[in-house]
Amino acid sequence: MKWAALVLILFTVVALTGWLRTNPRQAHLAWSLLTLLPFVLDPFHLIIAPYAIPMWAGYVKGWEVSLVDAVALGILLGMRGRWPKMALVLPFIAYLVAITLAVIQARFPMYALAYPIQFLRVFLVFLAAARVAQTQDGQKALLTGLVAGISIQAGYASWDRANGVFQTGGSLGHQNLLGFVSHMALMPALGMVLARRAPIRALLGVCAGIIVVILTGSRATILLAASMLTLTILLSTVIRFSGQKIALAIGGFVLLTASAPFAFSAIEKRMASQAAGLTEKDEQRVAFERAARLIVSENPMGIGPNHYVFVSITEGYADRAGVNWSAGNRAAHVHESYLLVAAETGYFGLFAMIALLASSLWYAFATAIRFRREPEADILIGMGCGLLAICLHALAEWMFAVYVVQYVFAANLGLIVGLRSYLIRKSQIDLKAKPSFGATPTRVGQATALEVA
Repeated sequence: MKWAALVLILFTVVALTGWLRTNPRQAHLAWSLLTLLPFVLDPFHLIIAPYAIPMWAGYVKGWEVSLVDAVALGILLGMRGRWPKMALVLPFIAYLVAITLAVIQARFPMYALAYPIQFLRVFLVFLAAARVAQTQDGQKALLTGLVAGISIQAGYASWDRANGVFQTGGSLGHQNLLGFVSHMALMPALGMVLARRAPIRALLGVCAGIIVVILTGSRATILLAASMLTLTILLSTVIRFSGQKIALAIGGFVLLTASAPFAFSAIEKRMASQAAGLTEKDEQRVAFERAARLIVSENPMGIGPNHYVFVSITEGYADRAGVNWSAGNRAAHVHESYLLVAAETGYFGLFAMIALLASSLWYAFATAIRFRREPEADILIGMGCGLLAICLHALAEWMFAVYVVQYVFAANLGLIVGLRSYLIRKSQIDLKAKPSFGATPTRVGQATALEVA
């Protein structure tokens, strides 16, 4: 069955490539799948592992292949036209090299190699999203996929709450994972609202994102979402002031105020249901960090990707750090993405990760400032604030290593790169179309301005 599924995924690549070449006007349907599918891979079992390690304690359970990879590869092979300037390729490759070199340090290299393979697949999504986002139709399709994905998760989360679950992870399985991913859909959706792009769709994404954030009952998720929603509106208003944005800001403030009681209620219910265990959980978080710091201090080159739990238990780091013997604690990763990366891939991996995140933030905000007169600047601000949210959330969670997060992260980065390429080309065409003194004005249509090839 596994091999049949793999053949089907490979066939999808060939079929999608041919379909995109013969049906370019329907390409937006495939483009939307690139950002929608990461939200539904698990519930619909759209991922397989030709080399599986299901009992391994790491966050990657084998050399996996998913339908998202097939869609990304099909888009890359099926699209014609020029490539955007891929400025973020170097940080991507640096991190990929760092985690691949760290495989040498692993006790079980075949298990460790699963993580570089995952990130290589994520790189394909980045490349595909960057090519797609060079046109307005492509941008709209990718953002529509994000809105659809977070809306589906809002449905799952609402169903869980109706069945008495205080903290829901939707179909992703854990509230912290769902909260982590939600930032990269909620903030871009707000950017769409501010840019007045597909307003009904955008409002759906904002409402669905807020529902998800509240129903996770996660303190960090709720606080970061409220902060970044506010920051997105503030920055958007500062770089391009309008009365409509002030009205939206007031409406957003009213919405946040109205939703605050629900957010506080979710946290209170969590506190009440877990009152006895919250203090112990917080203490264990500190113990996890002690264990990770011990690993980093004694293994500056890292212990190998996908190996944190195994090494923490078998080499005595958990004991020395005071992690208790419950399975939920001994089998847990340190609740900080930066410490996890440092422990597994050493200082080189940590620096490469920080460089990737920092360059992504700079690229988003710098492009928004440069093209602040364009509506797309608001979308870039939304995506920048979403990325800033995960950078801060990574201080309290290890979820950056999970493939769902990395797929959505890569799609956001591809959107930023494609948007920048689109805006540069549009500005060049507008400049050429500007009549010189005494010359007859030449009309430049929208289709010409959006042409990729």
